[in-house]
Amino acid sequence: MLDDLFVYRLGADRFLIVTNAANHGTDLAWLGRQSREFDVIVRDVADRYAMLAVQGPHARAVLTSALGIELPPRFHVSHVRVGRRPALACGTGYTGEDGVELLIDPEVASPIWAELLDAGVVPCGLGARDTLRLEVCFPLHGNELTPERNPIEAGLGWCCNEATGFIGSETIARARAEGTAETLVAFTIEDKGIPREGNPVLRGDEQVGAVTSGTFAPSLELGAGMAYVSAELAEPGTEIEIDVRGKRRRARIASKPLYAKRS
Repeated sequence: MLDDLFVYRLGADRFLIVTNAANHGTDLAWLGRQSREFDVIVRDVADRYAMLAVQGPHARAVLTSALGIELPPRFHVSHVRVGRRPALACGTGYTGEDGVELLIDPEVASPIWAELLDAGVVPCGLGARDTLRLEVCFPLHGNELTPERNPIEAGLGWCCNEATGFIGSETIARARAEGTAETLVAFTIEDKGIPREGNPVLRGDEQVGAVTSGTFAPSLELGAGMAYVSAELAEPGTEIEIDVRGKRRRARIASKPLYAKRS
């Protein structure tokens, strides 16, 4: 898995791809190489956009009131004007909450940011985003998703259709048919302790996996995370231990998501 990204369809034959920032150059080069076999033009337009992500149960109401724009449904994109400039409003985000990501002209990003703050939006950083995505078990590239892992291991077989013949489809079909030695699971800590990436997952005297992401989950008020473990241990309720800085902490495999929004 080379990256996890969003592809927005802007027209019949126009698409905008938003990559992880750290992978932008690598992704662009890879897409450029693959495009040689197709009637397609790949352009780098990263300098045309700034992104502001407004997420949470009140995000849509605040945006509509503050900016006076019509927002698209979840997983749709619409052309709007923000700060009197053309912009894209995208019904996406990686927090498990509803919300919108605004792709706007970089020149108006600062005043729009200030306008949203005046409307009551509270700034947060990647650490806060990471606790939210982890509570709802969204995998992250560089943690759960890496070039050494495949989508079947990561529980993402639902988004792979091998019949389309995509690059890597034969490998995915084989992994689906034969199964994988390890699989991605969620877990919660039953003792005190906060798991972190790289912590060994133990069962008895044997290491049976490793933590990919771990944190104190504020909505659950306990330590939680995700890990790759031996496939036979993936059943929710299975007891394991996490080695947190040399101390073994009792833990249990949990169903995904760890946290579900209350209606």
